Amino acid sequence: MGKVVSFINMKGGVGKTTLCIGIGEYLAHNLDNHILFIDLDPQFNTTQSLMNEFDLEDQYLTEYTKKNITVKRLFEAPTKLSEKPKLPKTEEVIINLDDNIDIIPGTIDLIFEDNSKDGTKARRVKKFINENNLTQKYDYIFIDCPPTISLYTDAALIASDFYLVPNRIDRYSILGIKLLKQVIDRISYEEDLLIKPLGIVYTMLKDSTVKSDSLRKKFEENTIVGDIGLFNCSTSYVNDLLVGLQGNISSKYKKSRQDISNLCNEFIERIKSHD
Repeated sequence: MGKVVSFINMKGGVGKTTLCIGIGEYLAHNLDNHILFIDLDPQFNTTQSLMNEFDLEDQYLTEYTKKNITVKRLFEAPTKLSEKPKLPKTEEVIINLDDNIDIIPGTIDLIFEDNSKDGTKARRVKKFINENNLTQKYDYIFIDCPPTISLYTDAALIASDFYLVPNRIDRYSILGIKLLKQVIDRISYEEDLLIKPLGIVYTMLKDSTVKSDSLRKKFEENTIVGDIGLFNCSTSYVNDLLVGLQGNISSKYKKSRQDISNLCNEFIERIKSHD
């Protein structure tokens, strides 16, 4: 049975989307896994990256967004009070990118749904996955979450078996982790969740300095970090991965390819350790 994993941090700029795509793409194309990406971040960077990778930018703008073939469909309310919510069919929201990768595209229009007072909407992603037996079809379902407390953060966590925390070492690192822990504790209490942490992944590491070593040591001394756990593997800072002509696909760049390979091996082992 496939696993649902949220890539999440309450702090932006930590390489969340790059890591989500990097692990998913490597698992799909190097280890023959079937991956579904669900883009729940209103910035929809996962969608933009993959539309660019598969030359679908024009189709996204002219077809997917105009016909509402996006994740927004999962959260739409019925037009009448007497009607119950109706989830879309898989073919109405899932875009096939190649033999091993599918995506439910994101959209900036998600910002209009986030003010809803309908608490049941947070369960829509889980219902969609369960009602369509998607964990039977995919080895992994990766959810790219917004770096904020929102309906979509709750929806992702409710739907997930695990969460993975990309993290950059700076003076504000621990704040994002503390906020995340508060969100997970709240939603776990309200929804009786059994979601488990896979761990924190250090991203965009540069050469060690006295300052960075001090910040890292202080970060790792926090009990929340110990509770979530730390990956042994990390990603190094690769300028081409951020601004390169080949996009932000980790396996396409020699310097980041080994990082993502090592991370995927550890990722799989951590998943297996929970079975």
